[in-house]
Amino acid sequence: MAKTVAVKKGDTLSGIAKANGVSLKALLEANPQIKNANAIVPGQKIAIPDTAVTAAESNKKLSVDPAKNVMSGPGDFRQREAAADLKVQDGVKIPALDETPKADTLYKNLPQDTLSEEELAAKFSIAASILNQDESLKKVLNQILAKKVTDPSLQMAMLKETDWFKNNTDDWRKYQFYKDSNPATFTADLQTNAEAIVRKYHAMGIKIDAQTAIKLAQQAMMKSANINGTIVNYNENYFNQLMADSIDFSKKRVLPNGKIVYDFNGKTETIAQTLYKTAWDYGYQASVSNAGFSNWMEKNIKGLIAGTINPEDVDNELQDRARSMFPGLANQINQGLTLRQAADPWINALANEWEEDPMSLDLNDDFLYRVLNYQDEKGNVSPMSLYQAKVMARRSPKWQYTGKAKEEYTNIGQKILQDFGFLG
Repeated sequence: MAKTVAVKKGDTLSGIAKANGVSLKALLEANPQIKNANAIVPGQKIAIPDTAVTAAESNKKLSVDPAKNVMSGPGDFRQREAAADLKVQDGVKIPALDETPKADTLYKNLPQDTLSEEELAAKFSIAASILNQDESLKKVLNQILAKKVTDPSLQMAMLKETDWFKNNTDDWRKYQFYKDSNPATFTADLQTNAEAIVRKYHAMGIKIDAQTAIKLAQQAMMKSANINGTIVNYNENYFNQLMADSIDFSKKRVLPNGKIVYDFNGKTETIAQTLYKTAWDYGYQASVSNAGFSNWMEKNIKGLIAGTINPEDVDNELQDRARSMFPGLANQINQGLTLRQAADPWINALANEWEEDPMSLDLNDDFLYRVLNYQDEKGNVSPMSLYQAKVMARRSPKWQYTGKAKEEYTNIGQKILQDFGFLG
């Protein structure tokens, strides 16, 4: 009595036939309801004919010749030791392991058997649609069928010489076969992958349309492809770079303090805010109205999202810039302090004289720059003393508008009036 098996995801008819010891031809004859050998679906019932041979019976057909240490049997020459000379088995020359057989000699003197186009297509993951369209592929498969080539290694060697094989990756071939042989499952997986890509873009605050999401989902399922002779790997780095290149840097907004910043959303906005803060702490004029800073921001935002730059790279670049601008603070910066932390005593001295919030003081202020880069008579560069810094602060126009300045001017005026007898 013939038994039946249920198709599982990833099964092929040829694989079911092999697992049950029958030929694909016999399996198809036992299941006349199957019109397309490449179009079976999970859960489908497949009848196994009574002629199935057991594994033990199948193994009896193979024997090992101890003298030659070569597996003998119908077309199976794969289990052999490395040898310098050619060996002969059943009238067929077996090349040494370091030799590559040529296509025009592959099918000479091979054991005769019958193979179907469906079995070859399933065995080598060739989608039916591709098989029908590619002339180089049809030609070599016809040769395999006509010459009754049954050895898988020889079949593959012939396939590898086709334009179809040379111009496409193994990932692409598997993708096309899956797409053609399991259309319902493929469509569901494509939808799931496209939705995941849309969610990732939205989390970053980057727009993506449905067509682009589907295209990227297809590439994710494909894994790699041969593009104009170059193998492109559709991996995480590839997709992160595409996402980084999709950022819209044209949208900007003006803050209440007049500073111009990029108008981002999501994780991209978080990355931008961190860069603004870090740049400010190292004395970089953090406004996109500054062309140099704008280029620096775009480079680092894209690099951090693409994964080509890490936060340590950003810190190192800013530290180098700060040491160059303020050599007198190089030691403190080398110890891990930001420029603002290293300059804190002098910032507070100036801010106190100017009656300003120290955190609002720009490290590019001309008076602060002169305070931190004071050069003595020997040419050594180091910060001024705090007393000198306060004296320097009073030379700034800012000081004239402070309460301290107004009080001093009032006291001086009263002293002059008293000296001249106008005040009692």
